[in-house]
Amino acid sequence: MKKPALRTVLLAALYGFVAGAAAAAVLWLMGLVSGMVWSGSRPRWYVFVMVMAGGVLIAVLRYWYVGEGLSEQIEKATRRADAQKARDALLLALMAIVAVGFGGAVGPEAGILAVVSELSGLVSMLIARNAAEARFIAETGAAGALGGLYGSPPGGAMLSQDEHAAPRWQIYLAGVAGLLGFLLTASRILPGNPIRIELPPHVSARDGSDMFAAVLPAMVGAASGLLFVLVLPRIEKHLHRLGNIHLQTIVGTALFAALATCFPILLFSGHHELDSMLSWAQDAGMGALLVLALLKALALALCLASGWRGGAAFPLLFIGAAAGAATLVLVPQIPVTVALVAGMSAALTVGMGRPIAAMLIAVLLIGPAALGPLCMGCLVGWGVSSLAPAPKLH
Repeated sequence: MKKPALRTVLLAALYGFVAGAAAAAVLWLMGLVSGMVWSGSRPRWYVFVMVMAGGVLIAVLRYWYVGEGLSEQIEKATRRADAQKARDALLLALMAIVAVGFGGAVGPEAGILAVVSELSGLVSMLIARNAAEARFIAETGAAGALGGLYGSPPGGAMLSQDEHAAPRWQIYLAGVAGLLGFLLTASRILPGNPIRIELPPHVSARDGSDMFAAVLPAMVGAASGLLFVLVLPRIEKHLHRLGNIHLQTIVGTALFAALATCFPILLFSGHHELDSMLSWAQDAGMGALLVLALLKALALALCLASGWRGGAAFPLLFIGAAAGAATLVLVPQIPVTVALVAGMSAALTVGMGRPIAAMLIAVLLIGPAALGPLCMGCLVGWGVSSLAPAPKLH
């Protein structure tokens, strides 16, 4: 594997493409479940009942699979599959589909990685010549899936390859192919662009004033990401005292269900709800967005701590956007998009636990609408992330 070979280059490109397409297909399935559960009107009692129903299903599935965080899952996804791992991948995929479909405040990463992990095992059994090539297939699959989902091939490559079992450039190639496979598949089965984040129109002043204006929103966004990092292990510790993992899931779900019943905007990952968030703030007041950011961080921590399988990246974008926009109460002259972008990039950088990968994801996921504020948010987030122990990747 040390010398580039045509076989490994083709494997990286072709299987990365397949993994990206599989990520789009799983995302479609999650949307299908979500549409069935949440179609029609949503009275407050229905929100509580459906979230609790999702929690009960997850508690039942946890009877067979306790699970790990996303960082451990990525590590398992890059190892050769066996029968036990195939079973775990299926259970994890089901748990993640339930978590997303029933309104959990989590991203779709866990289920997508579980399906791609199982697919990697099947491909390895068919074509891998040795253990090193099997690991190469698994790494390219994870890079393709994450590169497509996050819209960031370099970010997906960095997250999927802690141990350099394959040349880095080939993993990047898999990420690019994964993005292509994701976009082509999504264009046929998913409405709109599932990874595009819609922002209010903004024209940069090109004189550095946007970066200066981004400092305060970036600081508040980074603080909201830091809150998530600090709160999650404490909630996990308190739930762990209950002993039984099924009871942990039910109690944590009940707390999240109560929050979501009072504030239905806390449902789902939230990265496509920025317009709804700003509309909500018009009635509640822009200052209330800071409270919303704190509640979303709490909702995300409750879901992850109680076994709702998913990722934190997309909810962190919502958390940072709400926190950044809240600063408009103090400095209304800040352009809305500048505040949103600075807060999002800062919260993502702090909360993911991988600052460089988070920055690469932010640049390509959020887009160039306000590149200066985005860089400022990443810079502030990187600095704030040093104030706490590095979190596990979620």
